[in-house]
Formats: sequence, structure tokens, C-alpha cells
Amino acid sequence: MNNINKYFGLGPMLAAAAACTPAQDQKPNIVFFFADDIGTECFGCYGGAEYETPNVDALAQQGIMYSNMNALPLSSPSRVQVMTGLYNDRNYVCFGYMNDDERTFAHLAQDAGYSTAIVGKWQMGRSREMVPKLGFDESFLAQVELYKECRDVHKTDRFANSYYDNNGKTYEYCPYGPDAMEDYAFDYIDRKVAEGQPFMLYFTEPLVHTPHVTTPDSHDWDWDYESRFTAGQDTSYFRDMVRYMDKQVGNMVAHLKEKGVWDNTIFIFSADNGTSTRIVSKQKDGSRVRGGKGSPTYRGTHVPLVIAWGDKIGGKTSDRIADLTDIFPTIADICGIDIPEEWDIDGVSLFPEINGEEPLEKDLCLVHFNPLWPTTPAPYASRYAMNDDYAYFWDGRIYEYKKDPEFRNPIMYADASEELKAAVADLKARVDEVDFYPDMPGQPRRSDYGTFYDFAPPQNPF
Repeated sequence: MNNINKYFGLGPMLAAAAACTPAQDQKPNIVFFFADDIGTECFGCYGGAEYETPNVDALAQQGIMYSNMNALPLSSPSRVQVMTGLYNDRNYVCFGYMNDDERTFAHLAQDAGYSTAIVGKWQMGRSREMVPKLGFDESFLAQVELYKECRDVHKTDRFANSYYDNNGKTYEYCPYGPDAMEDYAFDYIDRKVAEGQPFMLYFTEPLVHTPHVTTPDSHDWDWDYESRFTAGQDTSYFRDMVRYMDKQVGNMVAHLKEKGVWDNTIFIFSADNGTSTRIVSKQKDGSRVRGGKGSPTYRGTHVPLVIAWGDKIGGKTSDRIADLTDIFPTIADICGIDIPEEWDIDGVSLFPEINGEEPLEKDLCLVHFNPLWPTTPAPYASRYAMNDDYAYFWDGRIYEYKKDPEFRNPIMYADASEELKAAVADLKARVDEVDFYPDMPGQPRRSDYGTFYDFAPPQNPF
């Protein structure tokens, strides 16, 4: 586990950076734009050649792009991890649920005097009461109590002809959900700018999750399509969804500039897991890549991470290993607040690198993947730890990660040389910390909020 003391005390660094920048008379605002179901192969800045992503590519050119960013291969595990800074072996319960007493990055932002808002996809439990308990002052969300009511052919849960929960008070009808999300986010930013209060906006974009359907920019846009529970497996509109998601990134950047706060905003763009396995994407090198969502492999976990701080960074690429736990301490350092030592988080702050300082050391990434579906087993449950050179799996497989990132040529631990065993000793120790068997039961829930999948029939989620 990483040494928490490595990233304490960065508040003074932040204060010094602010003092050198005349426009920064308050703490930087934070916009965390979290896309759904999209791996690195879909972005031009990462070598993709299939889709139009000019706005994310522009962020990479003016910020810092991480080439070795890792998530969990499925949505709920990733969202619990990113919000808490903890690996899933320590607090994950089951798919579609999160205990309401978890300490999140939103709590830290609140403690630092920030206003906090979450807009978009929820998927953390089926109760309105949970949202403020997890640290958010404001919310505009799909998939809360309304989720079950949307399961018919006339309504969807997130895209066209949808309903969103507005701060636990009203249900807002949305001709197209992502547009309504954007409108709420812009209004929120406008209000906080007018009030002079720093803000942290967690924008949980539902694009480009299935069903792959038309957007308002599609030539044959149709708001009245079947819900995602009954829609077919057509992937022809995936390209349109990627384009629209990227457009929303550009709209967000443009709005921050219009309000005069772009130079004082740290914009974080990432995604929760790899692309749907239904999608095969062309690359600039001529290869084709199939998405790996749901599989604990390179294509299931390898996601984009691009961070811009106005125009300050100037376009860099980092190949250091990183994962979603690192977002938590990064936000803490941006806010200029120390993480209580007893929280014992797993992440390492990226802020020094963002701020032009020497990056902090990260020893390993842990993938503890066990989605714990309420209705069906998970065939690809797994557990492994990796560093820049190797990956060690719970069943004794070793991969030379640097040479074999897609895990195609395993070496069994029992057959490995003593030198190789020594090289993976720390990885093996972390994997062996907790007994693990695929699809074992999750931790007991500490409340009765339920998950929106409790009532759902078995289905193929990928």
C-alpha cells in the first residue's frame, strides 16, 4: 500500500502556485468529466483513427496526458474506487451500490470550502438520501429511485425521452438527457462564479454506454426509441455518440472560458472502463482493437486520463502508472486539504506533476475485479497487481507487462526463476493480502437503500 505521507503537505505548493498567477485569487475550481464505457483506442491523441475527438485531443495538447491509466473493467466498481480512493477489496459491496458512510472526494472538497455537485449517471444505490450523505451539495441524476419506473419501451434511463432527478425534489423530463445535464452544469457554474465560491463539478457523462443510439446531431435523430433494456445490439451509432461526448467536453471548456474561470479550473477527463466488446476500432498504425469492457485485461481497464489547468501545462505525456484511486488525493491537493491519516487511502496524488513538480512514486496498481451481480455470476472475476514492469495474478500467472500489456503470454509463478519471483514479490504480497475467490459474496450492506439491479432479470451487461 502506498505511503500516505508521500502526498501530505502539498497545500503550501498549491498556495505558492496560486501566488505566482495573478488571476488566481482563490483555490482552483475542479471539473471532473467522467465518460462511460470508452477506452483509449477511441481517441486520436491515444492513437485512435476511427472517431472524431478534437476536443479531448486539444486538452491533451495543452495539458498532461497519461498513457498508462487504469480503471476497473466495469462501471460500479470503478465509481466506488474513484470516489473513495480505495481499492475494491476494501469497500466494494455489489454492482449498483455503495455504502452511504463512505468518505468521498466530495467530502474533502466541502471541508475545503468548495461547493460540490454531481451531474449525470449515478449507479450508487436507489435512494435520494444517499447523494448528500456522500458529500454533494447539488445533484442532477439518472438512476436514482426513478430508474425502475423508466423500464418500459416509452422511456429511457439516460438518453432520449428520459427523466432526471433534480436534487431529490423533482423529476425533470429531458428530450435528451446529456443536454439537460449540460444545461444544469452550466447553470451551476454560473451561480458559483457569481457567488465567488470555488466549485467541484463531478460530471458523470452517460455517453457512450449502450444502447448505441442516435444523438441530436445524428442525421436520423429520433427521440422515441426503445429503452436500453429492449434495444437491439446495433453499433452503427457508436460513432455519433463518441462525437457527441467529445462535443460536450468542448462545450464545457468553452463555457468555463466564457465565464472567465478557465485559467483557474483544473479539468480532469477520464472514463470508468474500457469500450464495449461489441465495438472494434481502427488505429493509426493500421490495427483494429476490440473493446474489453467486463474483462480484467488491458483493453478492459486501460482508459484515458487527460488533465488541463487552463493553458498552464503546455502539453505533456506521462507514462507513469496511474489508476482511479489517484483521483481522490489529487482532488485533495487541488483543494489544499490534507487527507486524514486514518482514512488510509490507496491512491497517490498527481498534483505535483500537474503543478510542474517531480511526480510522486506509485508502487503498484491493484485490480480487484468482482462485480457481484445481484442476478447472475461474473465469469471474469479476477485479482491482480501490476507495476510498470510486471503483473501478478491471484492464480499465479505472471506477465511481463511492459512487453506484454495485453496479457497474452503467461509465466506461472511455480515455474518462474528466482530473479522473477523476487521482482514480483511486492505484487504477490498485495494480491495475497486478502483471500479471494471469483464471484464470492460482497460485504453486507449497512443500509437498506438497495441497488437498481436488484429487481432486474439476468442480462448481458457488456
